Amino acid sequence: MRLLTIFCSMFFLISCSFGGFQPPKPYYGWRLKDSYKMYPSTLENSLHKYLTRRHNDMWSCGMDPALGESGKAKVNLCLEKKGWYLEGGPVCENKLMWNDDLCIKWRAKHSKPDAKPWG
Repeated sequence: MRLLTIFCSMFFLISCSFGGFQPPKPYYGWRLKDSYKMYPSTLENSLHKYLTRRHNDMWSCGMDPALGESGKAKVNLCLEKKGWYLEGGPVCENKLMWNDDLCIKWRAKHSKPDAKPWG
C-alpha cells in the first residue's frame, strides 16, 4: 500500500511538471482602448468602474464576461466597436475567424491588402 501511494504521488508530481492537469490558457485577452486615461489609478473606484464597463459591454454584445471569449464574429466585432481590442490584433485577422463570411467583408473594408492571420 505504501509503495502504491509513493508511485501515485510521483506520477502526480511528474504529470504536473509536464503541464498536465492545467486548464488551457485563455485565447482572447480583451483590452479597452485608452483605459489608463479613462480610468486612472488616482480615480476613486477606477478598477470597479473598469470592470463594470467590461461586464456591461460584454453582456450587451452577447458575450459571457466570465468566459471572455466568443467564436462568433458578430459578437467580437460588436465588442471592437465599443472600443475593446485583442492584444494580437483585429479579431477578423485572427486565424480562427479568418474564413468567417462577416470577417471577409470586414477585412475587405478595413484591413490592409497584405494582411496575414495572427494567432
